[in-house]
Amino acid sequence: MRVYRLAVIHYFLLTLACITPLIVHAQTPELSPDGARSILLTGFAVNKQAQLKDIDNIAQGMPREIGHRLEKQLWKVKTTPDLLSTEWRLSPASPQLLGQIAGLYDVRYVVAGEVRDAGISTQSMLWGLREKQSRVIDIEIRVYDARAGSLLGRFDFSGKASGDVLIGAEHVFAGDAFRSTAYGKAIDEVIEQAAQAISATLLSQAQ
Repeated sequence: MRVYRLAVIHYFLLTLACITPLIVHAQTPELSPDGARSILLTGFAVNKQAQLKDIDNIAQGMPREIGHRLEKQLWKVKTTPDLLSTEWRLSPASPQLLGQIAGLYDVRYVVAGEVRDAGISTQSMLWGLREKQSRVIDIEIRVYDARAGSLLGRFDFSGKASGDVLIGAEHVFAGDAFRSTAYGKAIDEVIEQAAQAISATLLSQAQ
């Protein structure tokens, strides 16, 4: 599995703050006309990478696919391969960091996530003569108002598939071959649920 870059956003902003310390107290620049309805999706942390060797780059693929569905709902989506946290686990983002990201990317909202579990379990059947496999997909997503520096919502989504639960890293994430598998369908359903929840959360801010 590829080694994903860890929190380049953090290192860039830390360097910037060291050069110009007063920037952390400055007001976040005004959004452009497109910025008010814009979302930045970061790379997703992957808690247990060994579980995902058969899947093509889920850390980038999942936020990318969520973004595609948000675009269909007329949100302006931007993505970065970098993680919002400095570890492989999702951690809270500070208001200072969120404000810097808002100005850097000209966005109002930031969405970060973590793939927490993609484990396979095996159940013996017929006195051990047969086995049945099942596999979960468990993710956490956090939605931030980067301009306000606040957390708007934290969501858990999970799905499960049984049978042949391996996909194959040769299949493009969320491609036709990917979605033709039982586990690919389970992931696709989780992506759809996540996109709907994110959109509903952001729409509620406009009311």
